[in-house]
This record gives sequence, structure tokens and C-alpha cells, in this order.
Amino acid sequence: MSETEGPWYKQFWLWFIVTPLLVVFALGFTMLYMAIKTNDGVVVDNFYKDGKGIYVRNDEDALARERGLRAELRWVDDQLLVALSGDLAPMPEALKLLFIFPTAQAGDVSLVLQHQGLGQYQGRLPSPVTGNRQLQIQPMGESITWRLHGAGILPPASAAMTLLPKQE
Repeated sequence: MSETEGPWYKQFWLWFIVTPLLVVFALGFTMLYMAIKTNDGVVVDNFYKDGKGIYVRNDEDALARERGLRAELRWVDDQLLVALSGDLAPMPEALKLLFIFPTAQAGDVSLVLQHQGLGQYQGRLPSPVTGNRQLQIQPMGESITWRLHGAGILPPASAAMTLLPKQE
């Protein structure tokens, strides 16, 4: 080794090659740590495992389609007013309205709507809801369940929204 070269750890080409490798390893381990420590949440759509396959239960949507159910949702400040129509007798005493955040279950908001008579339901939001949400409405405490859906909703909406059963 000549005197002009200097020690190995002061060589430019060594650090030029090693630095990107060290950065990649540091970022890789950071991403691995985040993947292990954070929870992605669960998508709400009644999925269940049966053996090795995953199936979606469509019976709730089929029942809502059979009975011609639909719900008109209106916002009045932090109150929600729902007009439920279709072939239901008797009307459920309460409905559960879910504001589903598409990517994280922690962002979901649940609201109970109380029956006011003649298919009219009312409830107050426990906390403000912002961002793009999917809506799902279903009866509470009923033996026969159905559900209605709304997608791509940016609350609070100024106009009335219609919730319908998912199509086959």
C-alpha cells in the first residue's frame, strides 16, 4: 500500500458502494418492524373462513332485495334521519348504521338509530365523521337480518342519500 492511498475506511469507492446497502437494510428493517407492530384491521363485509376457502354471506343482501328495502339518509347538523321503506312488518325498533373507513377498522364509527314511527329513524353522531366512507345499515337485535349499503360517501352530506342492497 502506498502512502497516498490512506487507510481502507477512507476510500471513496468503498463508501460509494456500502452506503446504499446500509440505507436499504435500515429501511427494510424499519418496514419489517412497522409491519409486525401495526394492525391493518379487518374489512367489514361478513367474511368467514370455511376450510381453505373464504366465502361472503349474501343472504342478508338477498333478503333486502326480496323485500324491496331502501333507506333515505339525511343529515341535519350532527343528527341523522333515516326513512326506511320496503316490505317489513313490523319495523325494527332500532337500526345500526356503520360508517366504514375503507382501510382501517379503527376509523369505523357506529351509530344506533331509534325508531320514531312510520319507518322514520333518528340518531346523533357520537363524534364527527370525515373522509370517504362506506355506509352499512342493518337491524339491531332481530332474528332475521338484512343490510343496505352506500359507497363513496363524504360525510356530512348536504343532500339525501339512498342506501340499497348490494346487487348480485
